[in-house]
Amino acid sequence: MEERSEDRGSFAELRGWQAGAFSRAQAVAHGITDKVLLGRRRARQLQRVHRGVYVDFTGPLPWETRMWAAWLACGPEAALTGPTALRRYGVAGNWRDERIHVALPHSRRVDPKSGVIVTRHRNLSSLVQASREPPTVRLEVALLITAAAGEDVSRRAAVLFDACRQRRTTPSRLLAELDSLPELPGRRILQRILAEADEGVQSFLEQAYLRRVERAHGLPRARRQVRAVDEGVVVYRDSEYPPYDVIVELDGQAGHLDSASRWRDMTRDNAAATSGKLTLRFGYQLVSEPCLAASQVAAALQFRGWPGTPCPCSPTCSLAR
Repeated sequence: MEERSEDRGSFAELRGWQAGAFSRAQAVAHGITDKVLLGRRRARQLQRVHRGVYVDFTGPLPWETRMWAAWLACGPEAALTGPTALRRYGVAGNWRDERIHVALPHSRRVDPKSGVIVTRHRNLSSLVQASREPPTVRLEVALLITAAAGEDVSRRAAVLFDACRQRRTTPSRLLAELDSLPELPGRRILQRILAEADEGVQSFLEQAYLRRVERAHGLPRARRQVRAVDEGVVVYRDSEYPPYDVIVELDGQAGHLDSASRWRDMTRDNAAATSGKLTLRFGYQLVSEPCLAASQVAAALQFRGWPGTPCPCSPTCSLAR
């Protein structure tokens, strides 16, 4: 690349910071003419990704290079958003969408760009953490936007529950941020999910237990994510009914397939048993058989002194027979 000698190092540094991507405007500012850019393209020493945006190598583009190229193509007022922002923040998740998600001010228009999803916001500047490079919407904003776009309620819940379980944010912070997104679709659903997260729900399975087993059948309200210490090790119990010394543990597949996790669960249950507590354990079967799970929990609670009676959730509920 032909550059003014005094600018060569700074332009190389810039390209390195931007994962090899650069804009025509940046090149011109460093003394690179359109003629030089054209010659380098013909010599296959660089490639154009979008109009006015290039990378200083040929071949497949890594995700980070495509991310920088998309932002450069959309202009300095743009910000990374949605799954792209979450990936940039390092939030663990199954971010299968390889497209780059970019937010623009509502008044801005850009031509369609391959592999780039553009959304527009009326108050974008107030949603952006401008200190990041490239500019990125705040973590909570990215989580809410990603969750709202989920294909079903379980996916929306998973995005929010997972981030809270990873201690990347809290339900209260997400609820407060929801006020800054008045036009976000599905706000009521997200509010309900976050209210449950605020109660201690941390997974889709825990949500199913709360809604379809406990609430639907009139069981007492459990305490969730109860902290306990077992031989100096801190453990958390999914749901506990303190007056009756009954614990409900909910095991999804993730984190419970390896022997170490199974041993940890057994140790936790045994410790509860030695202190006089009864542990019931359910997996994904409670999603398809919530009434059976409810009858078992109710029986355990009644055995331990609960004076109440579970109520049928529907005319076909097994508790109605």
